[in-house]
Amino acid sequence: MQIAAAGNLLYAESRGEGPPIVFIHGLGAGGSIWFAAAETLASSHRAVTYDWLGSGASPRPRIRYSIEGFAEEAKGVCEALGIGRAVIVGHSMAAAVAVTLAARHPGLARGLVLLGPVVQLKEAAIPVFRDRAAKVRAEGMGPIAEALPGGALSAASRESNPALHGLFRAMILANDPEIYALHCEALLGSTAAVLVPEVACPTLLLAGDCDPVAPPAAVTELAARFRSARVEIAAGAGHAMQLDQPRAVAGTIARFAAGLP
Repeated sequence: MQIAAAGNLLYAESRGEGPPIVFIHGLGAGGSIWFAAAETLASSHRAVTYDWLGSGASPRPRIRYSIEGFAEEAKGVCEALGIGRAVIVGHSMAAAVAVTLAARHPGLARGLVLLGPVVQLKEAAIPVFRDRAAKVRAEGMGPIAEALPGGALSAASRESNPALHGLFRAMILANDPEIYALHCEALLGSTAAVLVPEVACPTLLLAGDCDPVAPPAAVTELAARFRSARVEIAAGAGHAMQLDQPRAVAGTIARFAAGLP
């Protein structure tokens, strides 16, 4: 369905009934990356997914994007769907969005679940993302679509489930190269790390044990900066752990939500 959020029409899906869980996808993805986890959780929760501006079935304007803008967009999604308080789940770059949302609108976030969190790029990663933005502008999405599955999916998933590998590749290829570059630049401009200590709600950080982007040691280091956070390790999972281990991830989210006040 199309909803009006933060002045834009976005594509969103809502499944099930119960306490709401709002899923925010990361760079190059769309709400469909949460399909398996959302379907599982919809038996006991209202599971909401959406495509942020520039991704998936949402409009693709060539504008300047920002983490702050994505956070206001997430707030707008909740308002449009009549959600006053929810568990917010963010993957990768969307961890920065979720942190910004929880810090700026604390009444909305009942709890945060951050998968493979990238809240702010470390110095060594900045030229990598600058180069990535330049590369897609010059060469299109093809080279990135070939490279990304190696970190997103575990080797076991890529070998045993080539269909999943192919669908992940197709999801990346479907991006508009210029907008993907603009989304990279939104991450490059993230200052969400300074907001981490302001997050008041309980927070769960999930790290895939095969994730080269946000490995367990880095995720544990980040967790120490929150007021109330813990870390769980997803066995056999790469950076896109909701694809590698969807049932395990859904179960972890459900247990976390059940323990919230």
